[in-house]
Amino acid sequence: MKGSWQRAGRATAAAVLVLTGALACGSGTPTTAEAPAAGTSASTGGGQVTAEPPKAPEGVVEFEQAEPGSGEGLTIGFTQLSLASGFPQDVQKGVEAQAKLAGAELITCDSKLDAAKALDCAKLFKTRGAKGLITFQADTNASPRICAAGPQVPVLSVDIEQKPCQTAFMGAANAYAGQLAGYEVGKYFKEKFNCEYDAFISLEALQVGAVNEQRMGGVREGFASVCGEVRNLRKLDTGGAGGDIAQKLMTDTLTALPGQKRIIVVGINEDGILGALAAARAQNRTDDLYLGVQNLNPANCVIYQHPNWIGSVAYFPERYGEILVPYLIKAIKGEKVPEQLLVPHAVVTKDNVKQYYPQYAC
Repeated sequence: MKGSWQRAGRATAAAVLVLTGALACGSGTPTTAEAPAAGTSASTGGGQVTAEPPKAPEGVVEFEQAEPGSGEGLTIGFTQLSLASGFPQDVQKGVEAQAKLAGAELITCDSKLDAAKALDCAKLFKTRGAKGLITFQADTNASPRICAAGPQVPVLSVDIEQKPCQTAFMGAANAYAGQLAGYEVGKYFKEKFNCEYDAFISLEALQVGAVNEQRMGGVREGFASVCGEVRNLRKLDTGGAGGDIAQKLMTDTLTALPGQKRIIVVGINEDGILGALAAARAQNRTDDLYLGVQNLNPANCVIYQHPNWIGSVAYFPERYGEILVPYLIKAIKGEKVPEQLLVPHAVVTKDNVKQYYPQYAC
């Protein structure tokens, strides 16, 4: 799986989906697909998993601390997506910490999801003599104008392509993240139930196109590597924007699945999972759901205290700075950097959550 598959889905809605929850709502129409029985499995033996875990694709890099003093005398401009939501706030903190460690001056300009404001940010950075830019702005169609208005320096784009000036793209490895989640769910069901389950519900955002298919198709691919092709699949188009739509669709779906006790629920983000749990609580069926989650937020204790939380794939926005700042400084100094700088996603479970988030208190 080459890094080029990342480029196809870099659209405005794709970034907002994961980062701000501001996607427009989809049609909300559930679709159902039948596939071979769950017992048709890629693994053999009673509860033994023989499938290999997903391998990281080309472009995934490790987090690294900036070298102290490496940015002395450098000014870095950071166009922020919107400081009104949690994901960009986490990115901001990480970038600030790494710029301080490197000794670089960091100028942040909040675009507030507005291309005109992002254009003003680029002009500001040119005036201030920025030697490198981190650009996290939502409108890919506006990026040529924004590129032209800013200083002609190395540019690292965050989660949304910024052509023609980007030196490298930094963001999620969507298909890989999905595969990790699906594999973890498949492994759990193989070990606990020999891959027997009643329904597989996928909470999606169909309007973001390739990103949705990479991430949620990756979930099904990872699951199938352990338990065989998904059966009784129900795709619910929640729009990715919040829990209300997911709650309504899950209410209808659970009503159509009376008496079924092993219902796998996977989602493109945590908002949909929260909506699904709300629907299940209203029907006194929370224990019927088994959860595979994307984009971990350790503050969402409703998910992580659920008895059937299987695992969550972490995107680590708070550590984006550990990729952005060191690689940007390298680019400013003339070193060649990879065109793709993808997040080293990890599956977080009850067993290892403290390893990744020592402050976890759920």
